[in-house]
Amino acid sequence: MRICVVGLGKIGLPLAAQYTGKGFEVVGCDINPQVVDSINRGVSHIKEEPGLEEKIKFAHEKNLLITTTKTTEAVKKCDVVVLIVPLVVDENKRIKYTGLESATRQVGKGLQKNTLVIFETTLPVGDTRNKLVPILEKESKLKAGRDFYVVFSPERVASGTIFLDLKRYPKVVGGINEESTKKGVSFYKKVLDAEVLPVKNTETAETIKLFGMTYRDVNIALANEYAKFCKAKGINALEAINGANTIPHTHILFPGCGVGGHCAPVYPYFLIEKAAELGVDMTLPKSARAVNDSMPIHTVNLLEKNFGKLNGKNILVLGLSYRGGVKEKQFSPSLSIISELKKRKAQVYLNDPLFSKEEIKKLGVIPFQMDDKEKIDAVILATNHAEYKKLDFAKFKRMGVKVLVDGRNFLDKKNIASFGIIYESI
Repeated sequence: MRICVVGLGKIGLPLAAQYTGKGFEVVGCDINPQVVDSINRGVSHIKEEPGLEEKIKFAHEKNLLITTTKTTEAVKKCDVVVLIVPLVVDENKRIKYTGLESATRQVGKGLQKNTLVIFETTLPVGDTRNKLVPILEKESKLKAGRDFYVVFSPERVASGTIFLDLKRYPKVVGGINEESTKKGVSFYKKVLDAEVLPVKNTETAETIKLFGMTYRDVNIALANEYAKFCKAKGINALEAINGANTIPHTHILFPGCGVGGHCAPVYPYFLIEKAAELGVDMTLPKSARAVNDSMPIHTVNLLEKNFGKLNGKNILVLGLSYRGGVKEKQFSPSLSIISELKKRKAQVYLNDPLFSKEEIKKLGVIPFQMDDKEKIDAVILATNHAEYKKLDFAKFKRMGVKVLVDGRNFLDKKNIASFGIIYESI
């Protein structure tokens, strides 16, 4: 069995490595020739995923992984095609299908009889059957479910723990017909160690992914509302949440300065918009999105409440990534925090150990290194990078810091307060 993986990004390349680790030949496809060249030299262009660089080197040495920009030619030689090309979502959360549709057309042009095509890209419910399968049929002149087989199997992994997640989370598989599902289940049992969970159809599999991400978003919104209540009442929100979670049927997540990344701020809209088409009002998911999107402003409000007007003040934001240890800024709360600080005429400094000075400058803020000697009036921690646990708050005091708002409830309040810095958290 030869496998084609289309899209060699943060999820696609680890998937290719997983398959080669099981001894299968993989042809990886990507539109970026630099990515293709790097992998063909045995070098991973993704550095933050534990174990990935070693696995790519191993696959290269064993001649199990080759990469190309010529997707159609690659598909012709493969028995299984896995597409993990992300949907592009603009700043207004509108989907742009251009990249995924283009990749699907290239797959369709090379499609051979009896090939299994798997979509792992998170999709609105119905898109596999109604949007992507027609493209495959048109380009291949073959009939889906008879001449070739199609499955939707949502990726259920997180950057930084992908190989662990591939082992511990059941792999959901739903086909456009029963035979497609059977072939999808057979494939994943060969390439994964996790349980494989067949479901009735592609629509069910699509829904499972959206339900999971929407639940998480709603749960975080509830935690944020609890935090606001506790703040008003003088209660420690984390103590209350941890206490509530001591019984099995309660699993409240934790409050913070916002929700970022490719998934949680985006995928609920796939469900909300599809529900609207069906005449169903997704009141709770819509409210949760509004709550979580409001948290960056709430965070800046907490700073202003403790500090005073921010006009002309030097404010340091710690963290650009949407979560600790991951270099990804899409929909990061940091971006909204920065925007809000600028609206209030603050001078914004930004530090993130995963981003270069040049990358930070592009955001229209001042890069800040921990050995800089700039005067800083206040700090907002927006990302829970492990490096921030080691911060020297005596130095922050010397910089002139009066207030620190911990947007991730991550730092040591007593330590910070011992230097005369006002500590505030969500």
